[in-house]
Amino acid sequence: MSYFPRFSLLLACLVSVTLIGCRSETNSLSQSSASEQLQSLSPEEEEQVDTLMAKGNQKLADGEYQAAIAEFNQALAIDETNAEALGYRGVARSRLEDYQGALGDYNQALALDSEAYEFYYNRGITQTHLKDYESAIEDFSEAIAYKPDFAPAFANRGFAYAEIENYKAAIDNLEKAAQLFEDKGNQRTSYRLQRAARYIQP
Repeated sequence: MSYFPRFSLLLACLVSVTLIGCRSETNSLSQSSASEQLQSLSPEEEEQVDTLMAKGNQKLADGEYQAAIAEFNQALAIDETNAEALGYRGVARSRLEDYQGALGDYNQALALDSEAYEFYYNRGITQTHLKDYESAIEDFSEAIAYKPDFAPAFANRGFAYAEIENYKAAIDNLEKAAQLFEDKGNQRTSYRLQRAARYIQP
């Protein structure tokens, strides 16, 4: 039984908010990782990368995904260990439904920065598109381990559990996500998740 089509609008909403908005919550590059990268670049190269990243992020926000990928590619040509560029390129590729390409980018990004909860979450979303729900659950769980109040990860882990017919876990996760969204003042999403949990029956 598939719950993604039934709640596709909700899922799309959660993905959209998190994929692009996650940077406003935290910088996913660890301080040590960022420091190591900066030491290997000249001041001119650092400025170039910053400019390219800013352009890429803006194009990503504007829905110009191919153009965003081009900017991130240029940034990576200068700094191939830039986890942020890899992660954002993964977002753009995912939006273009190049899920295998996105998966590769997230894998590389996490190899560089294993504590970036957004990368785990985004890779989890990509895994759901590839119908690898077990791997998606693992990624959402990693994201939650690093950010225990990450409501979208609970919500999408709940949908993934529903796909593998673990209904109790699905309901528990959806209800937890609903509570977290309510705590943050997002009553509408909380209500929709509560309703989704009620629909899930063995």
